[in-house]
Amino acid sequence: ALTKLLNDKDSFVRSNAASTLGNMGKKAATDEAIKALTKLLNDKDSFVLNSAAYAFANISLSIQDKAQANQLSLSEFDKYIPKLEKALELVKNLENNSSAEGVALLRRSLLVLKDKRKALFWNSLLKNPFIIIPTAYLIFFPSLWFLLLRLKPISLIQINEILKPYEFCLPNELGGLPVKSRDLLLFSFFKFRPRVLDAWVKKNIPSARERFESKKTVQERSIHIPVAATLNNQNSLVVTGKDLKPTFNRNRACLLIYGEGGAGKTSLACQVGRWVMSDDLDKRPAQHLMLPVLIEEELRLKEHQEDETPLLEAIQGQLQVLIDSAKPIPQELLEQLLRQRRVLVIVDHFSEMSEATRKAINPDSANFCINALVVTSRLDEKLGRITKTTLHPHRINGDRLSSFMDDYLSHRGHRDNFTDIEFFNACIQLSKMVGTRNITVLLAKLFAEQLISSSNSQDLPNNIPELMLEYLNQINRDVVEDKLDDRSAHKDAKILAWKCFEQTFRPIPITRENALTALGDDDAENRLNYLENRLHLIQTIGAAKDEIRFVLDPLAEYLAGLHLLEFLGNQQQLWQQFLQKAADTEDAPESIQGFLLALRDCYLAKGKQANIPENVTKQHEN
Repeated sequence: ALTKLLNDKDSFVRSNAASTLGNMGKKAATDEAIKALTKLLNDKDSFVLNSAAYAFANISLSIQDKAQANQLSLSEFDKYIPKLEKALELVKNLENNSSAEGVALLRRSLLVLKDKRKALFWNSLLKNPFIIIPTAYLIFFPSLWFLLLRLKPISLIQINEILKPYEFCLPNELGGLPVKSRDLLLFSFFKFRPRVLDAWVKKNIPSARERFESKKTVQERSIHIPVAATLNNQNSLVVTGKDLKPTFNRNRACLLIYGEGGAGKTSLACQVGRWVMSDDLDKRPAQHLMLPVLIEEELRLKEHQEDETPLLEAIQGQLQVLIDSAKPIPQELLEQLLRQRRVLVIVDHFSEMSEATRKAINPDSANFCINALVVTSRLDEKLGRITKTTLHPHRINGDRLSSFMDDYLSHRGHRDNFTDIEFFNACIQLSKMVGTRNITVLLAKLFAEQLISSSNSQDLPNNIPELMLEYLNQINRDVVEDKLDDRSAHKDAKILAWKCFEQTFRPIPITRENALTALGDDDAENRLNYLENRLHLIQTIGAAKDEIRFVLDPLAEYLAGLHLLEFLGNQQQLWQQFLQKAADTEDAPESIQGFLLALRDCYLAKGKQANIPENVTKQHEN
């Protein structure tokens, strides 16, 4: 009845009804009465407002008394406190000084009620082990893992390996499901957080930098002279790590570096590997540090195997060497490093790899966990439906030749050995050698090395095939014991180069057995070792160490071209068979353009000595 009077038209009635309800204390704390009193706090009459404020204060004091007498349950605390807090928010904003005392009483009473409620909660918790144990469990372990995550994140990887073996299955009555100790301890959410992986990478970065630079492929490309390139559709750009940030900030980063042999694809890929390890955020393509893993050999594939296991095994082995670890990288950790882009996988010579290996490196696969990938290829590979960034290094323009040579000689520490006249004469000779076309980075580097080693510009080669042979002579001069003469070294190198091109007209690895058969006589093993261990023209690859490949593909192209000219000579029928096979090659002529251009250069350099039938040369030019 009193609650209904709170809505009366007479303000005197509303005021007295509110005061009476307040005097009733806790008994008036029904949902209906509290709701009506709360509504009354918006009344236009100041006496009514004051009465409502004191009503709430008296009700609160009454509830407080009950609480201090331990006559309230937790549910009652949770019922009254929110309603009284709402009333306090309304009352303390009133512009009515007469209600100030009521506001103060209500505030103090609420503070007491909250303290009592907290004390009651902990008392009830401590008295009930069925509540305190699960609560402590839910608080302790997440707090422990979070503390380690903040203070020593790398320790979580070690804890994960310790806990991994402890798994069991529930009884059959409960479904027989497997249970992991890491899940029971609420650890799984923390084990591979980005902060944890960053700490692991940071710990291994010093070793990775040293080991990466010591790799033969990277070491041979220690001098990187930037050249213009096309990044997607943006032309004439000297690419830096900063330019690759949009690519490496994606959840799946894929960079394809494509171009002809000798264009500097591998050199650029090695440079990306250095950038991702840089402490300078402006140079680094990604926000976080990454470890570069270089894959340049065929994968060990079993028959009919189409999954990514061989690729992951190769990455696991390379990463173990890179960080100088005595134990293999745990599979679970490896996959997380790959998924969260803490490991950059660089696949070199993708277009020259076998079809089986190319299929195993499939970014379009749903199970492909490599989310930071760099691929070098002679072709603009599709790589499935993945969004990729393409980087196409340009040849060196004729007007940039002297600038490139100057930079390269300066990096080698030999620029001051030449006067300006000697330097520019050498550049002019290189320009005459290549004619009107632009040249690849590799050819410019080889010419620069010849310039460094020669006594004067008259000793420099006049054409590209001679440049390649002179390069062989140069490295052969450095051999001291059991030295082969230059002509023998040329002959063996040309035979092996052609063997690498014979099947596909692209530089592919060949088995050591086929290489020995091609070299012929009983001394073949020693001659093959000479090319590998003395001249370093070839290298043994493959997990079984049973394959060889040329270190420099463009060098192999010209050596193969020279051998083909000598082998086919003026035999028109053999030339027709060769040209037909070349035309039938997949994606020809683009896919074998490098070899065809090298063959053309060899023919032009040899001139009439090549003794090729005239109609064959016309067909080749077409």
